Amino acid sequence: MSTATVAIASEATVTIETLLSEYRERNVASYRLFRRAQAVFPGGNTRTGVYVDPFPLYVDRAEGVELVDVDGNRRIDFVNNASALILGHAHPAVVGAVRERAARGTAYFAPCPLEVELAELLAERIPSLERLRFCSSGTEAVLGALRAARAFTGRPMIAKFEGAYHGIDDPALISYLPPLGPELGPAQRPLPVAASAGLAPGTAEHVLVLPFNDGEACEALIREHADRLAAVIVDPLSTAAGMALPAPGFLETLRSVTSELGIVLVFDEVVSFRAGRGGMQGVHGIRPDLTCLAKVVAGGTPGGAFGGRADIMALYDPRDGAPAIPQSGTYNGNPIVTAAGLATLRTMTDAAYGEIHDRTNRLGEGLRQVFADAGVPGCVVTAGSLFQLYFLPEAPRNYREAAQDDGARQRWLYFWLMNHGIVTRHGGNVSLPMTDRHVDRLVEEVENALLHLPR
Repeated sequence: MSTATVAIASEATVTIETLLSEYRERNVASYRLFRRAQAVFPGGNTRTGVYVDPFPLYVDRAEGVELVDVDGNRRIDFVNNASALILGHAHPAVVGAVRERAARGTAYFAPCPLEVELAELLAERIPSLERLRFCSSGTEAVLGALRAARAFTGRPMIAKFEGAYHGIDDPALISYLPPLGPELGPAQRPLPVAASAGLAPGTAEHVLVLPFNDGEACEALIREHADRLAAVIVDPLSTAAGMALPAPGFLETLRSVTSELGIVLVFDEVVSFRAGRGGMQGVHGIRPDLTCLAKVVAGGTPGGAFGGRADIMALYDPRDGAPAIPQSGTYNGNPIVTAAGLATLRTMTDAAYGEIHDRTNRLGEGLRQVFADAGVPGCVVTAGSLFQLYFLPEAPRNYREAAQDDGARQRWLYFWLMNHGIVTRHGGNVSLPMTDRHVDRLVEEVENALLHLPR
């Protein structure tokens, strides 16, 4: 960057206080709703992930690629309800399917033909799903898969990766985004750290924490605990722990060692299923024992699924009396959820995936260029239709590297973009209705932001 450009950027610096002041002025109705919410919710919040300091925006409606808040502000949405809305908001195929099903009843105490259709479609796209079960969320999908693994192997422990998010069941909340510090232990032998109060006693002792992208260390730890280890669960894109792309051979190492030792390998594809018709296991050609799904497969409604090997999933089979694992759920296989899921997956053809992947690559290349032109240390990781932005010189390979990102700059950029009509969260995802114009708009606004970033 030239000396002249540096001088311009310095003179044009905008502080976080200025951004927050503008944010408050633009969103008065949202602030009033937040004040009301504090009288009925703890801290005014009923979903931790959407809390924003000083207050979140309240959405009135959403259309295609845009959110419209209660103050009437329109913003391009690159978050898409935490990646769940691959078709964007209120897609006609989903709206039509849900409307048609709702008119025929929203739920029954009986199975519905649509649940069979959706299960068949998922099994076609993900061959490892020999048998599957529906549930109402990704958390439930993980809970069901890990319970099956423990029951099938007769072993008490599960292994997960440091920083990874797998919902809010007790084992999943061990070492979820722990603060960096000596209590984490050595990088190659992470220690389990509780991420929540109120976990069942002994939870941490039954969770082995692994370092993402270190195949040698993982294999050593898995072998060391093999006699007590029921499952290894992995988000193959480490999406919540920094979206680190798996190093060549890393996932293959996990598959090899778990197969040898009779340990159940679980792929959490709740987010990474966006990578293509068959998820990340399809991209890498790896067949896990069990898979957890939600978000995209429910088409923006509250639904999830888990499944895999027929011999493991037989633990849920009720035909010979009480199943080894009873799993009920008032909304499992709900007709509205299955209708939305079917409409979404049928719309997401190979051509549709190719389109959003190409657009995401365009976005990533543009963002990398503006960081380079601005002389600001930064990098962008893309995978399928997902992207993550870091104020780091190189893409992180694991949680500990991702956690070194500049949180103050991320907060600054978030509010800059919000004030300029764009919603992101350290990155985001591209939905099918987006065009080159939408992704170019994000690139242009980040370029503009970097000229005003405090140095």
